[in-house]
Amino acid sequence: MSNIEIQQCLKENIKHIKNTFHDSSDLIVRKIRAGFNDTLEMNVVYLDGIIDADLIQENVIKPLLEPFQTDSSEVSIVDQIIERMIESANVKTTAEFKEMINAIVRGSTVLLINGYQQVIIIPSPKWAERSVEASTGERSVRGPQIGLTEKIKTNINLIRGSIKTPDFCVETVEVGTISPTSVSILYIEGIVDKGILKEVKKRVKSLKIKYVLTERVVEDALEGKPSSFFPRVRHSERIDGVVSTLFEGRVVIIVDGYPFAIIAPALFIDFTQAPDDYHISLGRFTSRIIRLISFFIGVYLPAIYIAIANFHKDDLPDKISKAIISKDELLPTFWEMVILLFLIRMLVDVSFRLPQSAVLLISLIGTIVIGETAVTAKLIHPVSLIVIGITALSSFLGVNRGLAAPDTVIRILFLLVANFFGFTGIIIATTILIMYMVSLKSVGVPYLSPIIPFKMQELKDTFYRGDLQKLTNSKHTYTEDNE
Repeated sequence: MSNIEIQQCLKENIKHIKNTFHDSSDLIVRKIRAGFNDTLEMNVVYLDGIIDADLIQENVIKPLLEPFQTDSSEVSIVDQIIERMIESANVKTTAEFKEMINAIVRGSTVLLINGYQQVIIIPSPKWAERSVEASTGERSVRGPQIGLTEKIKTNINLIRGSIKTPDFCVETVEVGTISPTSVSILYIEGIVDKGILKEVKKRVKSLKIKYVLTERVVEDALEGKPSSFFPRVRHSERIDGVVSTLFEGRVVIIVDGYPFAIIAPALFIDFTQAPDDYHISLGRFTSRIIRLISFFIGVYLPAIYIAIANFHKDDLPDKISKAIISKDELLPTFWEMVILLFLIRMLVDVSFRLPQSAVLLISLIGTIVIGETAVTAKLIHPVSLIVIGITALSSFLGVNRGLAAPDTVIRILFLLVANFFGFTGIIIATTILIMYMVSLKSVGVPYLSPIIPFKMQELKDTFYRGDLQKLTNSKHTYTEDNE
């Protein structure tokens, strides 16, 4: 396609277009004779089903069918038709065959005139899309409820409705060689951190792929190398969530076709935050601490239980030791933990994959298998069941914030370490984990910032939510290391 040029011969151009689309049945070529005494031979070309047919009929075809006479001035016929006949608000021309084909694929209508190498492109897309709905993944008791949709223009429209300033900038690039997908980089000039913006642009434009199957490929490019089980970009499907991060000097990336915004940088402490923190006063000083403690419980509780059972049960009073450590059960404590974690994971996966009508049945079966029956049969110690139950509840608190992967991976690693090395192994593994997290960066910003490196002025919106008026007027700064 890159070797094909637009010809003056209309039939040759139509032949090349049909060959490019492999004679697809939804490629429509509408022949028109226009001008004074029907001297101009034209073709209107578009893909049926993705364009607004009424718009093209009223603003393009109908005006062209009216008799008109071209001027003998130096203005070309193409310019005269654009200025006098086409009633669409947004019209442009091109002499590039590839640009014309891309326009057709994106829902534009093209007008070709016999004898001219320039074609007229009239944007006329009419994509099927769902209406704007409330956010389901990030629910909030109070505050705006509008969520993002799959259409990039709709999302930018919603965000512009909240950010009423000319400093709000949108830069759109095309990613994909076979099927280009629009990827928009959003930021606020004068507020955005220039180093972060430069790094985000560099990583997005470095993508060399055939098509964008999922937004995960953009996230991988933003996270960079080496890969990690800790998420270094964050998602949001809420308009207020996107707007607040933009005002914090961060960069937002939106991929056409996906109802989530990607936010960079994303620091570890960000994953303890929730929309409710900024809309209600309840839990202003405690909610994030509780979420952070829950994350640690989900990671450490099974490992601590295993360490006590394997290495320190003799150090406990006999009454407590008999009450909480397996004795007559068929399975050792370690394998109780492993099997219960495996079964919980199965239940979670099945609940999301099966039809909604079967979820109740699966929950009932899971309760029978994991619950009192297993305890009565002396397969599993009751305390093991309680430990895994608390672990699962603690983990679910961070699932929709992106902490599911690190929570699961670290829990398993700590479980293995505790089984062989006890508390000494847990302490060493924790030290290694902290060193590893310190080495991580999100688009050049230290992952544990503002704790490591310590920045006192940034603590006002970390472990607790500070005064909203001060937060609104303060400028966020980030420690960067983009090398």
